[in-house]
Amino acid sequence: MKKKILIQILLSILILIIFIFVYQKYFKIDLDNDTTLNKEIKKQENNLVNITYDSVDREGRQYIITAETGNFDEGSPELIFMTNVNAKIVLVDGSIIYIESLNAEYNSSSYDTKFKQNVELKFLKHSIFCQNLNIFFQTNLIEAFNDLTYKSLDLIMLADKIEIDLLTKKSKIYNFDKSNVIIKRENFNGGN
Repeated sequence: MKKKILIQILLSILILIIFIFVYQKYFKIDLDNDTTLNKEIKKQENNLVNITYDSVDREGRQYIITAETGNFDEGSPELIFMTNVNAKIVLVDGSIIYIESLNAEYNSSSYDTKFKQNVELKFLKHSIFCQNLNIFFQTNLIEAFNDLTYKSLDLIMLADKIEIDLLTKKSKIYNFDKSNVIIKRENFNGGN
């Protein structure tokens, strides 16, 4: 009987030693590695990859914005700085505005977005090419400026700034140096 208890105790100690060895070898992370791991996790949290935000504003417009990468601003966590950006605004009437740019600053609380560098907006048969395009959902306004070119089927227009009301779809065109807005008619062949 004493021999049986002694064997059980030795087996229990052996199992405990094996358990401790396996834990130390495979599960325990030393403090230096844990600090490095926390730094990597924090860095990954600030650097996002393949981002998509999908929202609906108070007017009922759906706003979908995707980006290849993004970084949070630690001082303003609602701001996300994105690269290689595509956006789509589905208006209440079902028409869609498409926007592409190299960079954007997206506000995740207001949905306002500032697109920068090689911006292209397409809406129905209209296209806008510029370096800056801002969307303000609170005021229902899109403003495009810096190296601005507007194109439609048979028209090219060069101006300093264009503002588009998202509700009425009416636009205002500006030139800041008081010169005329340049409008060119493309060669339009109406038939023969």
